Amino acid sequence: MGKVPAQSNVEKDAGGDRPLVLIIDDQPEYARLFELLSDSLGIKSYIVNSCQEGLKALETIKFDIILMDWLMPDTDGPECACKIRKIEETAGGRVPIIGVSGYVKASRQECLDAGMDDYLAIPFTLEQLQDVLAKWLKR
Repeated sequence: MGKVPAQSNVEKDAGGDRPLVLIIDDQPEYARLFELLSDSLGIKSYIVNSCQEGLKALETIKFDIILMDWLMPDTDGPECACKIRKIEETAGGRVPIIGVSGYVKASRQECLDAGMDDYLAIPFTLEQLQDVLAKWLKR
């Protein structure tokens, strides 16, 4: 599978040829979908179910891109994106963040306003997911 199973393995896998994607999503079915698609997308996925877990992972692992759920308990996607951007201001670097949502009121502009770089609406096709990953991984 494409999922990174344990943090101890991330260090050696992060330098591989596949981009390392942090997936922050509290819905296990969506996380599982990304895990199943990882190989066909040519990525290695590291899945967490909250903003706090995502922030912790970002302390020690260099990710190529972040796919983030819009609606999550405790800290939602926009607030989490703002926290990541504040950390990057002092630490340097910038990881592209793609907002992913089935929430009807979420829009691409709201994602951009929150510090995200793009938006992917659920339901999406495999081709749409490939396109957004390719767009941001080329940079």
